[in-house]
Parts: sequence; structure tokens; C-alpha cells
Amino acid sequence: MAPDPQPIAKAPGDGLLLLGALLRKRRIELGYTHRPAFIRDRLPLTPKGNLNTRLVADIEKAYRKDFPDYTLEKLAAAYEVTYESVVAVAYLRARALEPGPPAPAAPPAVVPAGPPGWLASDKKRAAADRPYADEIRGRLKLLRAQGIPSPSGDQLFPDSPANARDFDRYAGDWDIQDLVWFLSDLWRRNASRSAGPNSGTGTNGA
Repeated sequence: MAPDPQPIAKAPGDGLLLLGALLRKRRIELGYTHRPAFIRDRLPLTPKGNLNTRLVADIEKAYRKDFPDYTLEKLAAAYEVTYESVVAVAYLRARALEPGPPAPAAPPAVVPAGPPGWLASDKKRAAADRPYADEIRGRLKLLRAQGIPSPSGDQLFPDSPANARDFDRYAGDWDIQDLVWFLSDLWRRNASRSAGPNSGTGTNGA
């Protein structure tokens, strides 16, 4: 019998909400408090080479249910649960996910040097933000070399609680490229409002 092309398309809303809650719990159990790091480490890139940010939000928050069977298999593998238990929970035939085999380790993603689409069209603004983005990327690269592919805000900005707080606040909702440039833009504007010519790039204290 051929597999259902959309295995949970007919699942009830309560089942999808339970599935999303259990997958989110499982992600945190695997050590990923924020979605972008989980996506970067455990899911393939989109055909355009971008992080699959929408996919995880869609299933964890029950935004959609028309997942192809092969996509659901990839998601189950990423969360290290069985495909069968994902489907069973979605249809409320089970109340827990069954552990699956460990996911293969993926190489850490490299943050592209260029600004994302929402910023690239404003060349003057992107140029002003670039020094901030370069510093953040440099810190990320250094932490990856130290074996920390998914740092917290405190690890990335031990010298700036404000910057660390901003990083943690937005890390769950932005892919890593957009997050770097979004925060660069934010901190550059904060720095422009602060007094004194010795503020540097502003990433030492927003």
C-alpha cells in the first residue's frame, strides 16, 4: 500500500496542538532552547539555500497540517522520534512520542556575509550596519571554533547584558542570518543615539 502523501492532513486540531507541544518539549530536551539553532543543526536547507525556519514553526505551533510524508519523516528524524508516533499523536491515538535513532550531526552553518533581502535594498543602511554584523559574525565564528555552535546571548556578549538579552529575545523567531543583521541594525541605531565618539561599533553596550 502506498504511503499517504499527507499523513496528518486529516488530523484533528487538538491532536496537532498536542503534537506541536510534544515536539517543542522534545527539541528542548535535545538541548535546543531556540528554534534557529535546532533548524541549522538538524534540518536541510531550502532549495534556495536558506534555513528552513518556517517548517519547524509550522509544526510546533500547528500552523499547517499538509506536510508531505517525506517532510514529516525528516522532521521526525530531526526531533529523534519515530515517524509512526508523530502520526499517532496527531490523530490522538497516542499521548507521547516514541524515541527514534539519533540524528546525524550536521556541520555548523556559516552566516552569509551579505544582508538579507529585507535590508539589501537599502544600500546605505546595509553599509552602516555591516561593521556591527561583521563583529557578531566574528564572535560566532570564534565560539564555533571553541565547540559552541549554538551560543547563548551571555556567551556571545559576555561584556554586554543588553546585547545578550536582545540576542536571546529574538533568537527563537529569526534565522541566524536575519538575526545577525536585524540586531546589527538595532544596535547601530541605539549607538547613534548614545553620546560620545568612542562608542566603537556599539556591540559592547547597546
